[in-house]
Amino acid sequence: MTQASVRPGLDYAALTPLISPHEQINLLLLDALQKLADAGEVDAACRIAGKACAILRRGAPKDERRFNALLHRLVRKL
Repeated sequence: MTQASVRPGLDYAALTPLISPHEQINLLLLDALQKLADAGEVDAACRIAGKACAILRRGAPKDERRFNALLHRLVRKL
């Protein structure tokens, strides 16, 4: 499942059998950061996404790339 397939109002509980709790948390955080940016807090969303990238860089590079992609999309709004 990609970030692009996550839409507002998605019932995350329905995904439980399909994806791991780790993946569900990542999707939830990516969605929350996008909503934070949409609410006008782009700088805060970018800072948090950047911190997530730093945390995930070595241990979970696939997840890091997703937060990095979000960060690059949000930076254009600054």
